[in-house]
Amino acid sequence: MDRISNKEDITLIWFDSKMNSNNHVEQTKKQLRQIIDYVIFHTQLESCITFIQSIHNEKIFFISSIYDALQILSHIKNLSQIDSIFVFNWEKVDHKNLVLNHSRFIGIYDELDLLCVSIQEQVDYLDQHLHIFSFFDQNEHWAKDLSKQTADFLWFQLYHDVLFQLTHNEEAKQELIDACRSYYRDNAKELQMIKKFENEYRSEEALQWYLKKSFLHKIINKALRTKDFDQLDTFRYFMRDLTKNFVQEHQKKVQSGKEIRFLYRGIKLTSDEIEKFKENTGKLVSINGFFTTSSLRSTSLNQAMKPSRTNDFIPVLLEIQFNLQNLSNSAIVANTVHFSKLPCEEQEDIIFDSNATFRLESVKMEDDIWLIQMIASNEGQIIKDKYIKDSHRQMEDLSIKILFGRLMCDMGQWDQSQHFFQHLLNNLNSNNEDLAMVEYSLGEVLQWKGEWSEARKYYDHVYDRIMHVKPTRVKNSANILLNIGEILYLQGKYEEACDYYEQALALRKKIYPATKIDRRNLPTHQHSSLLSRVCTSFWYVLLASSRFFQSYTGWFWTRYFLGIYRWFLPKHAANRMELVDAQSNRTQLQEMCQNLQESGSLQLSKTPLDGHVPIATSLNSFGKILFRQAKYDEAVIFHKQALTLLEEYYHSTHINIAVTLMHIGHVLTYQRKYDEALDYCQRAMSIYANYYPNGHIYIASTLNHIGYILYLDGKHDEALTTHKRALAMLQEYYPFGHVDIAYTLSGIGNTHCRQGKYDEALTFYQQMLEISQKYYFSGHDDIICALNNIGYIHREQGKYDESLDFYRQVLALQENYYPLYYANIAYTLNQIGNVLIEQKKYDETLKFHQHALELQEKYYPNGHADIAITFNNVGRTFRQQEKFDKAIEYHQRALEIQEKYYPSGSVILADTINCIGHVLYDEEKYDAAIDYYRRALSIQENFYSDDYIETSHTFSFIGTTLYKQKKYDEALQFHQKALTIQENHYESTHIDIARNLNSIGNVLYSQEKYGEAIDFYQRSLAIREKFHPFDYAGIVIVLSNIGNALYGQRKYDETLDFYQRALTIREKFDANNQVGIVDSLINISNVLRDQRKYNEAIEFQQQALMIQEQNYPSDHVNIAYSLSNIANMQRWKDEHNLSLICEQNCFLMRLKLLPPDHENIGHSLSNIGHIYENLDKTTLALDYYHQALAIYTKCLPSSHYNLCTMQSNIERLSEEL
Repeated sequence: MDRISNKEDITLIWFDSKMNSNNHVEQTKKQLRQIIDYVIFHTQLESCITFIQSIHNEKIFFISSIYDALQILSHIKNLSQIDSIFVFNWEKVDHKNLVLNHSRFIGIYDELDLLCVSIQEQVDYLDQHLHIFSFFDQNEHWAKDLSKQTADFLWFQLYHDVLFQLTHNEEAKQELIDACRSYYRDNAKELQMIKKFENEYRSEEALQWYLKKSFLHKIINKALRTKDFDQLDTFRYFMRDLTKNFVQEHQKKVQSGKEIRFLYRGIKLTSDEIEKFKENTGKLVSINGFFTTSSLRSTSLNQAMKPSRTNDFIPVLLEIQFNLQNLSNSAIVANTVHFSKLPCEEQEDIIFDSNATFRLESVKMEDDIWLIQMIASNEGQIIKDKYIKDSHRQMEDLSIKILFGRLMCDMGQWDQSQHFFQHLLNNLNSNNEDLAMVEYSLGEVLQWKGEWSEARKYYDHVYDRIMHVKPTRVKNSANILLNIGEILYLQGKYEEACDYYEQALALRKKIYPATKIDRRNLPTHQHSSLLSRVCTSFWYVLLASSRFFQSYTGWFWTRYFLGIYRWFLPKHAANRMELVDAQSNRTQLQEMCQNLQESGSLQLSKTPLDGHVPIATSLNSFGKILFRQAKYDEAVIFHKQALTLLEEYYHSTHINIAVTLMHIGHVLTYQRKYDEALDYCQRAMSIYANYYPNGHIYIASTLNHIGYILYLDGKHDEALTTHKRALAMLQEYYPFGHVDIAYTLSGIGNTHCRQGKYDEALTFYQQMLEISQKYYFSGHDDIICALNNIGYIHREQGKYDESLDFYRQVLALQENYYPLYYANIAYTLNQIGNVLIEQKKYDETLKFHQHALELQEKYYPNGHADIAITFNNVGRTFRQQEKFDKAIEYHQRALEIQEKYYPSGSVILADTINCIGHVLYDEEKYDAAIDYYRRALSIQENFYSDDYIETSHTFSFIGTTLYKQKKYDEALQFHQKALTIQENHYESTHIDIARNLNSIGNVLYSQEKYGEAIDFYQRSLAIREKFHPFDYAGIVIVLSNIGNALYGQRKYDETLDFYQRALTIREKFDANNQVGIVDSLINISNVLRDQRKYNEAIEFQQQALMIQEQNYPSDHVNIAYSLSNIANMQRWKDEHNLSLICEQNCFLMRLKLLPPDHENIGHSLSNIGHIYENLDKTTLALDYYHQALAIYTKCLPSSHYNLCTMQSNIERLSEEL
């Protein structure tokens, strides 16, 4: 036995930051180990806390030095692992003013001996009260298939049977002694006892040795409590003797004829534990280990009422009605009174073996103490027999040993199961009939653990063994081929997986040949428009291939659903199920599904009962294929028909029903029917909870999918809590770093991402990537998934180059490992395009989207919903290029595809309708844009039961459009509606809230409510700077908006500060955004101009002009604008000749670029006139004023200020001349 883990029930931790300066550490450790063997010293606070949190199966006795007590206690107050806290005063300092508040605090000690006495008292107390009670609803399970049941008491029932089949010889005895001597090598007290055991032990004295509470008692109790078969196997020699002693004592008791009606035990329970007993009244109770009772009520009552130094526990008296004559050997008891040092004639101590079960009769308060009344029962044996029978119905020829090993596997005890089967394998000869099943079971355990290469070795070995034995076990070989195919599927080797599935299906057809059916006798009632089209040959396939899929269901569901939620929702990621190459449609089932014809009908409800389960399994398989084809309505019909058959067959809850409920929930999730999906998943959860009351990876997987639904539904806090529950459960079964934990980490990352917490999301995605790279080959799709998600995070953070780097890694892996998986390559090409569009590289963007479109049209020759995504991407790019007609054309093509694949009210259509609205908005066709936005809004409001986050986006779109129409009050109403929804769905730090606050600020600014506008802008800025610091573009927009509002208030110094901050961020983090930098330079110039700081103003405007001249054609309209601004400021500085040159250059550009009667040409003519007037060239000035007036007359209303001013100027100069 190694000493890495504690083999006893108690770990003693001593924390002392000054421990290294203490000379008594080793002596102290030796003394403490006489009481508790596993003693750990810590000097660092953080490592100490981490170590405590890593302990799950032991109670902790914690000792702190008096110097560290106050600090450490604040950190451990909520750690449930800690049972008792002691404080030791090495230097005997005065502590009368020290107040320590903790429910588990025992006392402060100045002397080590006194401390040891107190620790021993708590050890004895814990030994008396440390029990695990498990409950089982025997009434519910009489009609239930128990083959997948994992109740603790079944483990003890089967272990009891297996024990007598384990080796019992001198070699086994010596193995026990050597293991104990190695483990206790530094414990003189236990080594002495081990030596005595080696020299004096006799098998008939096993019970006496156990009751001595030495190393045997401690290790066995811990092993039984935690169901640690590895440890019990090491102790098999003693455990078999001990069980024989129980049998002998039981027989003596029966033969004595002395009747005991009641037995008692005084214990302490928490209030939660008492409530648990109340909830399970009428059910069976089992106890993980041996259980000692007394015939004297007073003795047990004294035990219960014995004062406790902590306040968490309540005294309880257990009363067990006991009729030895009616109990079979399934409830073996032993009378231990004659082993007692102080025997009492009036008292008998009865100890129950670990396989005993009790019926819980009542829980009530009586005479100021809780009384729990139970009856010793034989029902555990009866239920065990039913479990064996049900298991044999699922898989024939299972010995008790193999059944026990598979039970451990079902309970998630994979290491234990593996060691057990390995032990069996090492001790079986090559001709043993169990050998093949042992190897097969080892393969399954390793497959569950994710050790696929090792599992494959066992499958290959057992397959060769079976194929060389005559007659060949065709059924078993098909199972093996199926599992090999599943491993290849999980490894991402889809083509190889399909080959093995084909081989397995071919073998299944030999076992279950197609039944010839008289078509005239086929049922004709039409269940639905879809099922009525199912052809007769589909019936044949159902009958012939159903067994093939039945054993596959559990594997497919667990791994399949574990993988789903780690991707972003469909608009952000590829459909996970499209990873299977389209060429794999060669399987019979897929061919049949593709070739449904109007050649018959199928009334499955009239299927003979025996055919319900296999046909339901095949219906589920067809449903999965239809789901892959994005035919969601049809998929739901198949799954629901399967559910009907299963519910008729089982009459009660069953794992297969739960699996089917999850299939339905998954399809509904993709239809965005989140409430319905959640309902089906929760129904599945209730079934799993019944089968696996102590938790199971099925439950964790279901929690993860529920978290995924909540995530999609915008309920991010609930999603995060649910994923964390799944993570905690998985960590009970796996070490951190296991591949299935990686899936949950991804789910947590997705939720953080949707909350806008990109740094947190990135941490979880990177953990997922590290785990995936550890488990998989470099091209596995889980690695691709993690890289995709990291690329997406960088894109959202505005780190476009980093994002492109990750997406290009993905593309290289896909093209290298999956060159024919066009759908996924197309997805990555689209993602790269989505980054390039943010960099305004529109031509490159189009190339990637169009390449994606080519691959999709090749991959989906008959069309697919994913093509619509690419059409929308192309349309979005054309919109950015202001090619609006083309943009609308592609969005309309996307809408046509979606209308083909989704019902008319689907919210997926609303997304594309909104895209068309965006194009119309950019074209300034605001009324038309609002019409489309309202169409989308109507779909969303009809689809969702209440205000949903997508609805808030559409409210914002409408608000922004109304703002453009200067309908400010209406715009404000829509933005407020959007904000209300977002604040209900998101945390207050979400980026969407920040954006909407900014939009409201814009409306208020336009209403000249500058103070209110600034309040909203500041709220938006606070969210962005604190929680989205990498969204530089968004931060700059808000900084500029605050500057604009301050400018409206003529607070120029404050305005300059915000404009300068915006410029600094753009120059540092967005240097390629030359247009944005120019805008900031011009904003600063305008403020300086209004402050009459013309030299500085001209300097900033000239910087803007230089950038414009480098990035625009020489005659661009924006260059003309800058020239005009510089000319005006030079004129105000009385630098009229310089001003004239700039303005004339501006005028010439405008003449070339603009229509001849454009208002800006009029402005240039007016400005030149002003300059000539300032140069005292009145005639020239008058001529330019006349030219300006001619243009103003054509383009401006007669009352316009500029036109009136020009008329006044002409009249004034004419009079002067």
